[in-house]
Amino acid sequence: MNRPFLALLLTLFAGGFAASPIRTLLPAYVEEVLRRPPLLTSVLLAIQLGTGGAFALLAGTLSARFGQRGAVLIGLTTPVFGALLFALTAPPLLCLAAVFWGVAAGFHSAGGQSFMIAAVRRERLGTASATYFLSSTASGALGAYAAGLAADHLGYGAVALAAAGVGIVALLLASIWLPAMPGPPAAHIRAGSHAPTSYAALLAQPEVRALCALRYFPTVAWGAASLTIPVLLFRLAGGSASTLGAYGMVSLLCASAGQLATGRLIDARASSGAATASAPIRPLLAPLTAAILLSASVAAAGAHAQSLPALFAAGTLWTVTAWALSTTMPPLIRELGGSSDRLVGLAHLMWSAGMLSGTLGAGLLIDLHPVAPFILALTCLVATFGAAVWVTSRPRAAYAT
Repeated sequence: MNRPFLALLLTLFAGGFAASPIRTLLPAYVEEVLRRPPLLTSVLLAIQLGTGGAFALLAGTLSARFGQRGAVLIGLTTPVFGALLFALTAPPLLCLAAVFWGVAAGFHSAGGQSFMIAAVRRERLGTASATYFLSSTASGALGAYAAGLAADHLGYGAVALAAAGVGIVALLLASIWLPAMPGPPAAHIRAGSHAPTSYAALLAQPEVRALCALRYFPTVAWGAASLTIPVLLFRLAGGSASTLGAYGMVSLLCASAGQLATGRLIDARASSGAATASAPIRPLLAPLTAAILLSASVAAAGAHAQSLPALFAAGTLWTVTAWALSTTMPPLIRELGGSSDRLVGLAHLMWSAGMLSGTLGAGLLIDLHPVAPFILALTCLVATFGAAVWVTSRPRAAYAT
């Protein structure tokens, strides 16, 4: 593992540990402390996600022109701004804090993934992507569990203070450890290719539009699940924040194993002599999207039965399969070629738009019927499976790396 990538992992692990309690416990904070309906949670998350997606495009452009280090440093302010949500009660102030939280989150995602793609060789990118996301899930799992216990015993204000403090430490460490990365070598783009570099030119490519579909539709489903499942678990557990913390820890730790297995499989295919070695990601897409569809179906059944164990288990399975699909995205972006920084920004915009759609839709639907958000999710996952089948059947693009 090279030193720039290791420095990235260490700083993002600390930042992820600090940031994870905000999203995990926000539904409980809104319902228990603010005494407001889940719609407020969905509005705050929608603001954060919409702002994050828009600023991910800016982060991609700035990374392409000036380097990825600055985008990563800006992104590490995410827990500081997120912690404000637990220190405020007035909805207008909460919305303003969500805007700054979103700006930082957009830079965090786009900058971190762009830095990773620049720092790691192609034949190691699958394992590097798995390790990158594993670091995020592991830090998120530990942070969620610790925050759940702290919220029950010390209150949400203590969680906010600790999150901001750890976030500041992570930012200081990154400013010392994280090196500037050189621009991508010319060898990353095949001679004679005409790789699109603007967002408009990228969107003119059918495979880039398919990439957008593979980021948007499953993320709508995940956005609905990430709001609905914690709210239902919180209610079924009789208002226990510790149950939410345990769910966050178990689901994310299980997802880590799936991420690592997916990354190793990608690298094994990339270094093999098989004909598919030049495009190792595509054959994995249809099975993974089918597994997510199955997980969502089981979760819908658990919600209908109002079974805490069934919903807990199905949510964990959904997390595993969703994060396994996410592991394929950086290698797929590298395979598509062109401007990786801008592709990362575009992919994160689709992710943010999907999370916005899913969380807002779930906030509107959950009080109509507990299963209603899962119907939205299942519809989007059918579309995801169709996009995966289409990508699998396509020949490799002429501008791929």
